Amino acid sequence: MKTETIRQRKIADQVKKFLSQIIDRRLKDPRKGFITLTSVKMSGDLRIAKVYYTCLGDKEQQENSQKALESAHNFLRNELGPNLNMRFTPELRFFYDESLEYSQHINELIKKIHKSDKDKNHS
Repeated sequence: MKTETIRQRKIADQVKKFLSQIIDRRLKDPRKGFITLTSVKMSGDLRIAKVYYTCLGDKEQQENSQKALESAHNFLRNELGPNLNMRFTPELRFFYDESLEYSQHINELIKKIHKSDKDKNHS
């Protein structure tokens, strides 16, 4: 797997920063909910930005947030373009970041293991 270049990382950081501001302040879609951008990965040619996000709420809210982001992707791209000093504004692709849910699941399993160990030691 190819490693990320310094330029890709810098552009990804800029995209995340500006996109977070645009979603928070300018996107008026009521379906968006409380969206937090967790990371951005740029393609090698800097033409595609994979944007990973989380949102507060249940599965339905997650789906609504996804729909809001997908329906507003042209607006978001047009707003993002002037903030980036690039010839091309990257295409935005949104993905729900499940890593936080996975880490919570792992933490719960570890707590259960520690609790069962304590119970065995006290017996």
